[in-house]
Amino acid sequence: FSYSQGNKYLFIEAGGASILGAVNFDIRLNKNDKNGFGFRAGVGNTLGLFDSKDVKDAIIFPIGINYIYGKNKGGIVFGFNTTFIVMDKKKEEQSNFIFAPEIGYRYRPKNKGVSFHISYTPLFNTVNGTMPLWLGAGIGYSW
Repeated sequence: FSYSQGNKYLFIEAGGASILGAVNFDIRLNKNDKNGFGFRAGVGNTLGLFDSKDVKDAIIFPIGINYIYGKNKGGIVFGFNTTFIVMDKKKEEQSNFIFAPEIGYRYRPKNKGVSFHISYTPLFNTVNGTMPLWLGAGIGYSW
């Protein structure tokens, strides 16, 4: 345990900035507050579900900054994420970055324990253009 770091959240996310699924780590930047600014990073895979002639089995790395506003055990999350994508094959004009702003709700216990979140996360700059109706959900452990 480090006293120089804020509230931590290790979680598995489906959808959201993780596209299909990823393991992520999120930390608050203020060690004395479970609200405020934070940072997240993760790694995942599309498991071939989005394969096409232009994209094959992508490995994804969602990263982002976020802000939590709340009291007690719940909080509203506002975030801006970028998902870096490593693909076997891609169109030359296709970017390796997807932009994914988010707004959602995060439940976290007062001290440590099981946490979860849900979010609305539209995706911009995907192979198929903009995906305005994209949701995400995650469950993990906070300490």
